[in-house]
Amino acid sequence: MDCTFPFSSATQRLLQLDQQKYSRYIRSRYHHGEHSLSPVAQGCQNSRLEPMECRDLLVQNALFTGDLEMVQKYFTKSAAINLIIEIKGDELRWTSRKFGLWSLSYEQELTTPLHITASRGYTDCLRLLLLRGAAVNFAPGGKTALHEACAAASTDCVRLLLSFGADPEAVSEDGYKPLHLCKSPDSFECVQQLLQHGASVNSRTEEEDDTALHVAARHGLTEHVQLLLRYGAELEAMNEEGQTPLNAACAQPHQPQDMDGYYRLMPSLQDTSKQRVNFLS
Repeated sequence: MDCTFPFSSATQRLLQLDQQKYSRYIRSRYHHGEHSLSPVAQGCQNSRLEPMECRDLLVQNALFTGDLEMVQKYFTKSAAINLIIEIKGDELRWTSRKFGLWSLSYEQELTTPLHITASRGYTDCLRLLLLRGAAVNFAPGGKTALHEACAAASTDCVRLLLSFGADPEAVSEDGYKPLHLCKSPDSFECVQQLLQHGASVNSRTEEEDDTALHVAARHGLTEHVQLLLRYGAELEAMNEEGQTPLNAACAQPHQPQDMDGYYRLMPSLQDTSKQRVNFLS
């Protein structure tokens, strides 16, 4: 998308100040130490003042394609494992160009080798990086590799990250814990792993105040709902909109092909509610 036009000099100065603040904000999100670079990874820069960033397309290609042989070659024991890589995100923002022009383009997001391999299910590459010293809870882009693996329903990667000490209660920049990102049927085992490693079943998102049960009910995930209830999920918990998980499930528009799943879901929520009422009475 290319939407470019000139601004007045006063507006341009204000936008430049905003851009400077944004740049300082980005730098503040990096967590880095001093690393030595592999001689193979040309284009990756390091200094004591600036975060280490990798622009080497060969290194990036090896990570994005899950080429274990090349990842082994680039990321030796002496290599900098916790590199920063910028990729294009899904959101648009204004960026400055020469001659007083500003352009609406996709915002650059920050990621790492660990995040890339975890989000794509490249378990062998992920294990290699972890064994060679990758920081498991490193979150330069506002979320950890565990968030990425859960969002992608990469069960093996979730299990591996947790075994290396990934924090199941890590909060992303958007206010989500890994459990809140398990939104697909394939993420059932991810939920199991998180709960077994100490994730709080009733933790809430920061903006919506949703629990994992709200998320599962809203997406019609019957098995998720039953599992969360077994771990003590609060059936009457209300989110920011005053919805219980049952309300959240009922409020969603459903396609005819999805209704069977919801018919199976409703008794799980209703029966548990009745059991609690009977117990209290």
